Amino acid sequence: MDFQKELSEITHRLDTTAILPRHQASDLFRASFAAAFPTMLQGKTYGQASGGLTILNQSEEAFRAELRSIDNDLGRQIAIVNESLDNWFIKGDQPAPYYPWRIAVILGKAKRREEEAAFLAAWCRHFGKIVGGRYEKLADRARKLGAL
Repeated sequence: MDFQKELSEITHRLDTTAILPRHQASDLFRASFAAAFPTMLQGKTYGQASGGLTILNQSEEAFRAELRSIDNDLGRQIAIVNESLDNWFIKGDQPAPYYPWRIAVILGKAKRREEEAAFLAAWCRHFGKIVGGRYEKLADRARKLGAL
C-alpha cells in the first residue's frame, strides 16, 4: 500500500500541533511516571504501567521479531510514530527517533523526496533540536533535502 493519506495526516498533525515546551513535557513525564510507579513496584515495566507504546509491551524476543518484520512497512511505522506523538503530547514521553527514521528511509528509497522533506520538516519542528545521534541524523537529512 501507498499510505499517502496516513503520511499526509501525520505530517499535518506535526505541522499544526503546538510545540510542547520542554519544561511542560518534563512536568507531564514526572506526573505520568509517578502515576505508573506503584504498578511498576508490582513487576510491570514503565511502558506497561503507563500504557506506553504497544510495540514495546511484549517480550524482547517478540519485539525484535516484530521490528524486523515491519522494517519497510510504512503504514506500521506511521502508526507507531502517531502513537508516540500521543504519548509525547499527553505524557511528555519523548518519541524514539528510530520510527521516524524508518519513515524517512522508506520514503527516500521510494524516491518520494517531497513527502520525505515535508515529513522531516514537520518532525524537526518539534524534535529537531534534541541532542542524540538519530535525532541529529534526522535533522541532517532534512537539511540535505532543503526542508530546514
